[in-house]
Amino acid sequence: KVLAIMQHYQQGEAELPLRHRLIHAQVLRAALIEQMSTMPIAVDIQPRFAVSDFPWVIERIGEERLDYAYAWRTLLNAGIQCAGGSDSPIEPLSPLLGIHAAVTRRPLDLSTVRTDYQSQQKLDRLQALALFTTGSAYAANEEHQRGTLAVGKQADLSIFDRDLLTVPADDLIHAETLYTIVNGEIAYQK
Repeated sequence: KVLAIMQHYQQGEAELPLRHRLIHAQVLRAALIEQMSTMPIAVDIQPRFAVSDFPWVIERIGEERLDYAYAWRTLLNAGIQCAGGSDSPIEPLSPLLGIHAAVTRRPLDLSTVRTDYQSQQKLDRLQALALFTTGSAYAANEEHQRGTLAVGKQADLSIFDRDLLTVPADDLIHAETLYTIVNGEIAYQK
């Protein structure tokens, strides 16, 4: 069945039911990013890895490979679709922690902070939020059903007690979920 789907896809007769995905994408090369930018691929990133892996990752890969380590902004600037995840149970499940990590690229414990965790790779709030919404829908090949709020799409959303796009970055982790709606039905209400 898979071979038949691939053959129809290659002949332009069908869409692939699943996309190729690169999981983690932690240490890359410029040539690989360039190649990926020409492909219909989704890259799953786990923003929390940057805050838990540094500084030991520098010792493992060396300073010379840091330019393409956890290079989320570089991936997005290359037009590569990225999806956010937690890699739970390795990292905490909360997408708010992932958004915080994508925006700040520093751990919550400020006593361990260095200022050089590739700060040029920080994402803005909208980019970070998109990892967990439009990016995840694209990675699952469900962008026509999920990822944004639109007529005809599944209503999957969470409502928080504060605006995630405007609160100070460290307040992101304190946002409380008021409602979670899945497929148009309230799944959680505070």
